Amino acid sequence: MRDGFVLVANASTDLPSTLRAVLATTTYALLHAKNGEEALGYVNLLRTGIRVVIIDLELPLINGLDVIWRLVRERNLTRIIATSCVAVPLLEQPLHEFGVAVVRHPAPAATWRNIIGQC
Repeated sequence: MRDGFVLVANASTDLPSTLRAVLATTTYALLHAKNGEEALGYVNLLRTGIRVVIIDLELPLINGLDVIWRLVRERNLTRIIATSCVAVPLLEQPLHEFGVAVVRHPAPAATWRNIIGQC
């Protein structure tokens, strides 16, 4: 029985593949959005079922930062984790102030296993 979803919004397939392997031993199912528009669609459709949103800041259509601000503004209680393959020091502090964790990508499966285990 699944206890909810982990939504990963990432245009590539590397991170979703890693997370799929990590989630195989949990009670979460993976949803993969390839852009910000798809991510918001999943959130609107499954609002209470999504436990964690892992979102790339450089998403196409609607970027990850815009999606994060919408989730924060709507007081969505989902845990939000921002990822980026480039350093984003100017964004990290404001994101942390809103309760958003930041993880540099690529991160090893053990890192994701630890993060998701805390959610």
